Amino acid sequence: MISAALDTDRPIGSPRELSKSGFANFIGVSPGRVSQMIRDGLPVESSGKIDVARGQIWFQENVDQRRSVAQRQSELPLVSRNKESHRDRLLREQADNAALKNQILRRDYVKATEVEARWSDVLRRLRSKILAVPSRVRQANPHLTAQDVTAFDAELRAALEDLAGPADA
Repeated sequence: MISAALDTDRPIGSPRELSKSGFANFIGVSPGRVSQMIRDGLPVESSGKIDVARGQIWFQENVDQRRSVAQRQSELPLVSRNKESHRDRLLREQADNAALKNQILRRDYVKATEVEARWSDVLRRLRSKILAVPSRVRQANPHLTAQDVTAFDAELRAALEDLAGPADA
């Protein structure tokens, strides 16, 4: 019979639980190191075996792969175990600072004061050109009266005043 040949208690794929030595081989450390991790809080089942999924999560969250045991033991107990060390933060800040300086040198980054000065210059020239329109129109069209030119001038000035408006609008 086919159903008798199937073992329903046997897990399919990788095992759910491993012994200390099996878990040590699985994550690439010594069995003694697994015992240390158990003392540090690695979850262990009531059977004495280690649940692989929970063990992997604990290992990733609590063991820094870049550090040796000697470094870890020399830590002061009051020093917090942040994911990012002070040295890593310092290196990242220095890299950010160097990148900002490079952007400034390449002119990828422009100071706000330079942008404001450039735009002020552009708008000042635009205002001058618009205010010069009535006199140019009068030169090109001598048949216009002084009242006509004054009306043009008044409309252009009103438009400029309207655009200048309150700064918070």
